[in-house]
Amino acid sequence: DKKKSLKYLLVSFGILKTAPAPAPAPVHSYTPANTEPASRPPWVTDDSFSQKFAPGKSTTTVTKHILPRGAPVPSPASTPAYPSPVSSSSQPPAIARGTVQRAERFPASSRTPLCGHCNNIIRGPFLVAMGRSWHPEEFNCAYCKTSLADMCFVEEQNSVYCERCYEQFFAPTCARCHTKIMGEVMHALRQTWHTSCFVCAACKMPFGNSLFHMEDGEPYCEKDYIALFSTKCHGCDYPVEAGDKFIEALGHTWHDTCFICAVCHVNLEGQPFYSKKDKPLCKKHAHAINV
Repeated sequence: DKKKSLKYLLVSFGILKTAPAPAPAPVHSYTPANTEPASRPPWVTDDSFSQKFAPGKSTTTVTKHILPRGAPVPSPASTPAYPSPVSSSSQPPAIARGTVQRAERFPASSRTPLCGHCNNIIRGPFLVAMGRSWHPEEFNCAYCKTSLADMCFVEEQNSVYCERCYEQFFAPTCARCHTKIMGEVMHALRQTWHTSCFVCAACKMPFGNSLFHMEDGEPYCEKDYIALFSTKCHGCDYPVEAGDKFIEALGHTWHDTCFICAVCHVNLEGQPFYSKKDKPLCKKHAHAINV
């Protein structure tokens, strides 16, 4: 207490000075620049991410399809979209690309299906195609808008096209006849073919799903390839295939097990032999009469 009183008196008479209390540091309010790295995941930077991708929500993947050069691109606003149904149980069997189909007409009845284009109830006659129902006036070619109610159509990239537009813009070209392929396509040798055009160069039969061999740039079925190009054993007349042991003797090729004496059938591989009438003989039967 004495020390406090003395300090008070010294301060009062100006003998002892006290340092002023430090001023508070200025506080600056500012909005920091966006320092978030661009690689941060969207669920960190996007507050609504969890709502966009809630487990109960369905998501749609859109694939951009580029038409061939020179082909007019339909306007997105005027091009009807034909989304695939979510349920696979009601989906018809998968149809090969380029397959020509035809819609089926149904008269007005108590049944009121939803239109696959506008998603509205159809009251009156309707069409059924691709496992869905359509207003007859809304089932049109995605490019030329021709009605497909009574015409054949082809499904491509979730849209439908008349045969003429599909052939012009999407159908692949056959490597053999150089015409457009409508329907089933054969993919071979990095090219596309009509199934009836990809044939054996010898017998002209289509390969289908069979194996084929290439020789001088031409495909051959296995039977014709063996007959025309394979090396045959002179002893058994069967091909000498890759991995087989063989012997070349008397101007011919032999399986190692087929190069035997024509009389006693002893194997002559690595043994001295003689020949008579183009047949190998062991030393014992070198002068055999009946060969």
